[in-house]
Amino acid sequence: MPPVVEDPALDWDLRSPRRIRATVLIVVAVVVVVVAVVLIAGMWRVVGASSTPSPSPAPTAVTLAQPLAYEGEAGYPVGFPHTDLGAVSAAAAALEAAWTLDGEQAEQAAMLYAPPEQRKAASDGARAAVSGWRETLGLPKEGKLPEGASLRTQTIGVQWRARAQDQVQVSVLVQVTATTGGDGPTYSSPYAMTLLMAWYPGVRGDGRGDWVNIPDPTPPPVPQTALPGTPEFTAAGWKSLKTA
Repeated sequence: MPPVVEDPALDWDLRSPRRIRATVLIVVAVVVVVVAVVLIAGMWRVVGASSTPSPSPAPTAVTLAQPLAYEGEAGYPVGFPHTDLGAVSAAAAALEAAWTLDGEQAEQAAMLYAPPEQRKAASDGARAAVSGWRETLGLPKEGKLPEGASLRTQTIGVQWRARAQDQVQVSVLVQVTATTGGDGPTYSSPYAMTLLMAWYPGVRGDGRGDWVNIPDPTPPPVPQTALPGTPEFTAAGWKSLKTA
């Protein structure tokens, strides 16, 4: 079984959002987080362990809100509650769906979690982000992947604050795990990003509203990356997730 390379400092150079920042950030912010992958004007900014943490109260665990429905063959969750926690849950869902090595899947997710006027930009950004991840891992930028090659994103922490009416600034801490397939190693590293989520009435049709990822005109600093259970996690203000 190939080894798992744990590297919070990003020494394994999984930096596609940085190398394709102009296009990818435009994507993610727009979509999904942009959930697409990294987006508009820096909506998804990936940071390493060198970021400056901010003081915070003692952490508490939260349970993410459940969606009302699922869309597409991949079963993307949609229809989150019209609450702050609903915005947080939509941001986490968007990011988990958009960060992938599958260009078609990334585009679908990016458009799903983007407002209608941003969907084209979100789609373009998602495709560029996938290409960047593949290049970083030494995989073909397009076309079929080697057997077993994959990239998975799992939310491990969240924090948020209201920015305006029906707008919530959400920071998401994820563990990204990637493998090139075959006998290659499996890489694993935490990332943190901050998204601006907005409530859009009727975005799901038939008067059903939902949270979508929009470009942030004044992107805030991204909290420090850290693993749950560490002092750094607490100091950075993260809330861990309750498991069912």
